[in-house]
Amino acid sequence: MIHAILIPAAIASLALGSAPSAEPVQKKGDYVATFSAPSLFIEGEPYRVSVDIVGVGDKPCQMPAWLLTPASWLVNNKPLIRREAEGNIEVEPGQTISMTIDLAERINERFDGDTIDFRLSFAESGVDPIDVIYLGLPERGINFEELPKEQLGNYHVVLQTTGGAIWLEMWPDVAPNHVRNFLDLASKGFYDGSPFYRVIPLFMVQGGRAASGEAAPRKLDAEFNSRNHDAGVLSAARLPNDINSATSEFFIVHRNAPHLNGKYSAFGKLISGMDAVDKMVTGVEVQYALKNRLLDKQVRIDTNNPFFDMEVNRPNPPQVITQALVVKGTKSRPAK
Repeated sequence: MIHAILIPAAIASLALGSAPSAEPVQKKGDYVATFSAPSLFIEGEPYRVSVDIVGVGDKPCQMPAWLLTPASWLVNNKPLIRREAEGNIEVEPGQTISMTIDLAERINERFDGDTIDFRLSFAESGVDPIDVIYLGLPERGINFEELPKEQLGNYHVVLQTTGGAIWLEMWPDVAPNHVRNFLDLASKGFYDGSPFYRVIPLFMVQGGRAASGEAAPRKLDAEFNSRNHDAGVLSAARLPNDINSATSEFFIVHRNAPHLNGKYSAFGKLISGMDAVDKMVTGVEVQYALKNRLLDKQVRIDTNNPFFDMEVNRPNPPQVITQALVVKGTKSRPAK
């Protein structure tokens, strides 16, 4: 999540915990801060936030040094740590100062190890804070292959991708074996480093092949069900001529695809992260635009060639699952 804010140079004189009473007015020597922070805080994982501060106007300005420390971040409207950094930093017009910092340890200290959902904001900006959801990790050693169907719904999966986090709930009531398979592979790192290699705008994004080339450990019988393939639905990829050929590969529906209903095994749905899916779609728009221009000009191309199809549907830049994490799910989360 990204926010852009204008911070007047006079911010250094504001009292701790106070906020401007009105929207800041740009002066000849000010700076603009753009910050981003994940909307999910996952137990035991880094929580990296970023800030870009750019000098604006036509003369240098003074920026308080504490803006480049964890003290510039507010959790539930209180500074994460005391603002002890003294002095100012001169910012030239057009100069950019960038900072990325992992706040996980500091946030855990704030909550004394019992982290809960919280609100995060940057400095004294007056911009609406970010609502951050805390997700805990399950105990180690769970055998998802043997877990009773009734317990499978207690777990969700977060796919950390190059385009952002995708948070998925499971549907064990309609496709328990597909849920078991997905949880097992995610918990064992099978998906880590694997690409989304097939992306079709207004249809779906597909991934699930192991980056190492490792074969999936099992093949699944179809679990067709009454859940519709609406936008955000997680479903199992399979061979066109074999309904019982699903393995590790999956797809997330980009826009409603009713023609898939009852023909593919839907087993979960996105809770948040459609922005990450949209980024994958953006990654193939150039290829699709070129393809359409060539077809409009009646340039002879073999659209049935599998290599052509593969290159057109491959996102650029590549979109990869950097890490798949099984997390504890709660009944209240999907509704939020």
